[in-house]
Amino acid sequence: MQLFTMLYKKLLTLYPRGFRERLEGSMQQTFNDLYKEREQHPEHESFSFVFWMFSKTFIGIIREHILLMKQESIMKAILSNPTSTAITSFILCLPLAVPYVIIVSDMQPLIQPLKNLLTTDGQQINTLGRIVFFGGLILLPVAFLLNLQPILIREGPDQKRTFPTVNLIVGGIILLLITFTWGALLVEEIYCLQGIRCD
Repeated sequence: MQLFTMLYKKLLTLYPRGFRERLEGSMQQTFNDLYKEREQHPEHESFSFVFWMFSKTFIGIIREHILLMKQESIMKAILSNPTSTAITSFILCLPLAVPYVIIVSDMQPLIQPLKNLLTTDGQQINTLGRIVFFGGLILLPVAFLLNLQPILIREGPDQKRTFPTVNLIVGGIILLLITFTWGALLVEEIYCLQGIRCD
């Protein structure tokens, strides 16, 4: 219970400040009450409830940030708010990151539907697969640069830079994705140029 409560409280910090100040306490209390209620009924699975609550909350966070961006100038809101920048960068990484994680971690129930979606015969990549692959390769550096914007902005009278934790974490994840995807592509091309293996 303590772990899930702490993680949920951390998740709530991703909401925009105004929304968080108004509703964070009541949302935390609702989560605690519903979780305690689930613990009293062992026939209900706690993990599925926690997953559902975290998913619903994450979707709510994205929705609130989108509403916040609609109220302000979109680019100004994205570039000035570190959390919005991090969430936008993370969303830009998803088209390539999700298939990559599914394939690398060998998630058997998801691999076959993914192959059917992105390839013609399980081997040859189709048009959608090319769009996802090459589009994702282009979006990764864009997401990384977008994520750096709040770090590059100097604030205050002494013009100091701030290093928001959320941007550092998302930036590190994006940099790892760039390293693994672009690195694997480069290694594959080197093998192909040497005549060892061409896929």
